[in-house]
Amino acid sequence: MHGKRSPLCPKVIQKKDILLSPQGWGPARNIVAFTGGDLTCCPEFYVECACLIKSETSLWVLIETNGYGLTPQNLDALKEAGVDAFWLDIKAFDEGDHKWLTGCFNRNILKLPEIILKKGFVLEVLSLYIPGLVEVPQLKKIAQLLFDVNPEIPFTILGFFPEYQMKRYKSPKVSQMVDAFMEVKAVGLRNVRLGNTGVFVSTEQDHHLLKEKVGAGNY
Repeated sequence: MHGKRSPLCPKVIQKKDILLSPQGWGPARNIVAFTGGDLTCCPEFYVECACLIKSETSLWVLIETNGYGLTPQNLDALKEAGVDAFWLDIKAFDEGDHKWLTGCFNRNILKLPEIILKKGFVLEVLSLYIPGLVEVPQLKKIAQLLFDVNPEIPFTILGFFPEYQMKRYKSPKVSQMVDAFMEVKAVGLRNVRLGNTGVFVSTEQDHHLLKEKVGAGNY
């Protein structure tokens, strides 16, 4: 309920209750990543968190976002607070498809890769392959946009899986994801990978195709 704390909320976690994983620190464990809920339209939460994290640690602070709240003013506030990087989810290149998927147009979102880099953040872009909606032509246009800004921008193509109001759409096949990877790489981006492989890889034949065509380091 709005304005009330969920009974599942743990309130404030004490330092003594935060335990290091038995796996220890690894190459990706120096990051505090905010994903799954996008509050960049009201950046005060991230600003306060980033300031506290940076005052206590040397951890990298990353935010995954659909970009809608990344106005120039909010970006400046997040930069000053110590946010280091963004995972930017570009849902679609086509304006109508983006509006249908998210409820908002993408004119400003498509400008963000250049703005984010100019402000000194590290950037990675992610897009979903949604059969029948966001397919290779749109993914190539997103890739071209990124290439024109900087060919080194990492671009991850994720496999869609149907949930909630999008259950009529299916997950992509491994052959579709491989085709998308090859077409996007042909644009010229140097850091392209496939994600969510568990969504579209289920057989030994799928694994073999992915390894042969994409390469083990690219998924």
